[in-house]
Amino acid sequence: MSETGSIMDFYDYVHTGPGTLAGRYLRMFWQPIGCSYQLAPKQALPIRIMSEDFTLYRGETGTAHLVAHRCAHRGTQLSAGWVEGDCVRCFYHGWKFDGAGQCVEQPAEDASYAQKVRIASYPVQEYLGLIFAYLGEGAPPPLARYPRFEEPNISLDVVALFRICNYFNNIENSLDNVHVRWVHSRHRDAADDKIVKGDPIIVVEESEWGVRRYTKYPDGKDLTFFFGMPNINYINGQVVDPAIKRADLMVFKVPVNDETHIHFELRAIPLSGEPGRQWIEARRRERAQAEKDRVEIVRAILAGRLTLDDVDPNRVDFILIEDEVAQTGQGVIADRSHEHLGRSDRGVFLLRKLWERELRNLAEGRPVKQWTYRPEMVPTYPKW
Repeated sequence: MSETGSIMDFYDYVHTGPGTLAGRYLRMFWQPIGCSYQLAPKQALPIRIMSEDFTLYRGETGTAHLVAHRCAHRGTQLSAGWVEGDCVRCFYHGWKFDGAGQCVEQPAEDASYAQKVRIASYPVQEYLGLIFAYLGEGAPPPLARYPRFEEPNISLDVVALFRICNYFNNIENSLDNVHVRWVHSRHRDAADDKIVKGDPIIVVEESEWGVRRYTKYPDGKDLTFFFGMPNINYINGQVVDPAIKRADLMVFKVPVNDETHIHFELRAIPLSGEPGRQWIEARRRERAQAEKDRVEIVRAILAGRLTLDDVDPNRVDFILIEDEVAQTGQGVIADRSHEHLGRSDRGVFLLRKLWERELRNLAEGRPVKQWTYRPEMVPTYPKW
């Protein structure tokens, strides 16, 4: 890519590795990289985000840290070592690094050598049960706050789900109302969750945060959803539980590499205290069981060995299976050159336009838009 970028770079949203234009853009935002409850004190994990490898660990004090994947000495994987205090010690020769990446101890070396060695480290914040990291250059922007998910009368259902297609397949699905009637009809019927018949009128507009989406159905019911640039969907979505049925839902779609991504999800469940804690624990057990075969089921459906009719619609992940079949069915990386977009694709068209504008500005050295979430940006859904 040239210093200013080629015309094709402005349309390349799908490649996000180091040095790519879309990768540089995504790295300008705080991105979730893990769930807080899945990282115990003194635990170190290898993670991959946007085709880059890192070491995520939690110190004995409880603070999470993100540093380079490999030791600066002989390059072995740091996550195979030990966490001591707020440092990680390499398994191979015992070199120890603090959370800022500074080498603080080197057995068998002169004491003065350690101060000359440093590995990469990255800002980390924990919020709403997610571990966020800033992987870009310079000082990070403020981490956005979402008051709806801080309310005391809710419990947060926090999820990280591995997806087997490019993240942009999922992002574009966020702006697609029409698919709900077709992709999710079987589950909605099983859950007795009403679905409006007929084609909606969809209006989308750029907002301070990304895209505001209005949808009105033939019976007069309407809804408002929000998309936050560059990769956040905020809706009122289904919950596979007849006692709850719907909840505010925020999803971050974060690339692992160009062919897979993680679907980080927050649900504001209308339960608090002990009932909320028990509901969350039960839901995590159900998800852990479902994750054992979800990817295999999706691949079997796409290969023609199964159909969705062979899958229990009351599975905790049935909606996700439906979406995965539709989105991965576009191709692990979708070929958009043969599409025929219609009026129902207004949201997809606007999303691409915003991305192309921002990538062009970034490539040509102009300021990119500073997207801002406001607390009144809360989705609405018809009351039945």
